[in-house]
Amino acid sequence: MGFRLIRACLAGFFLLLPHPQAWAWGSEGHRIVADIAWDHLNDTTLQKLRQYLGDNDLASISTWPDDIRSARPATGPWHYIDIPSDANGYDPKYCPDDNCVVAQINKFAHILGDPSQPFTTRSEALKYLVHFVGDLSQPFHAMGDARGGNDIPVTVFGSSQCGDYACNLHAVWDSELIAHTGVREHRYARQLEEMIAADHLKPGPTDPVAWANQSWQLSKQAWVQPQTEIDQAYYERERPVVDRQLALAGLRLAQILNDELKN
Repeated sequence: MGFRLIRACLAGFFLLLPHPQAWAWGSEGHRIVADIAWDHLNDTTLQKLRQYLGDNDLASISTWPDDIRSARPATGPWHYIDIPSDANGYDPKYCPDDNCVVAQINKFAHILGDPSQPFTTRSEALKYLVHFVGDLSQPFHAMGDARGGNDIPVTVFGSSQCGDYACNLHAVWDSELIAHTGVREHRYARQLEEMIAADHLKPGPTDPVAWANQSWQLSKQAWVQPQTEIDQAYYERERPVVDRQLALAGLRLAQILNDELKN
């Protein structure tokens, strides 16, 4: 059996494994977050990012941690934090051995901002940081119940199938609500920039714990029971939450990058 065939068989095998968590925001959402961040970087940060990105932008690396996740299964828990719905919010016990998105954002921000680190290490840290700030803004990446909503089957606008998988609440927030807008990436980002300006939206403190608690509270408000129909009313109620979380993620990412690359 040739190497390419073996690799293809392994890829198919990994697709059949149960996902410990669904990917957060589909590629569209992650790219939107990166686009927002790009518009809020200062000139010094942009210049320093060129050594890692060349002529590309942040959106070009925004899904890399998902792309390599099957090959690096140990990174799976880095994408989320499991806070039970009956907890009092974030607690370090929900992040054992720093295996959660809160700890990983702090870790990779520190690596990126440390000029003594090797170039390849900082480059990889940038990719993880861009992605994980987006992950933590997806409310169900802070919810521990039912594996972040993965075990809550739902129907979405009349269908029980979301792409190649049966619909669940987590997938609704990853991609279905964004897809239902019918708005493509760059136009969506422009609309969010208008909202940021009109609402004078600010990133707030650079504190992933606070972001986790905010997402966790939003997930409790957006929670539904199994077999719920996700309909237009749910979409219209939650669309402003999706928009604000995407916008905040972009602003927060820009703030971290500006802070870590200022020297």
